[in-house]
Amino acid sequence: MTKEVINTVEVQAFAGRSEELGEQLKRIVETLRSKPGCESYMVDRCPDDSNRWTVSARWQSEDAMRNHFNCPEVQDFIGLLDSHLASGVHFNS
Repeated sequence: MTKEVINTVEVQAFAGRSEELGEQLKRIVETLRSKPGCESYMVDRCPDDSNRWTVSARWQSEDAMRNHFNCPEVQDFIGLLDSHLASGVHFNS
């Protein structure tokens, strides 16, 4: 039996910038979907808080997930803070 390997990122939008944040998250995810070992990468808006987004990915292995964290595109999540689209980014793995 293989172990399911999932990572998530929770992103909180600045008030009034949630739609723009969602579009940017979709662009980031589109680039990361093609990384080796990626089985899925999704963006979902929280049904209880329209300013909160969850990005989740499922990987073939823990090594594939770790390698993905070294990709420059992952730094785009941090860039959301600099661009004032996001007020917080929380990585879980």
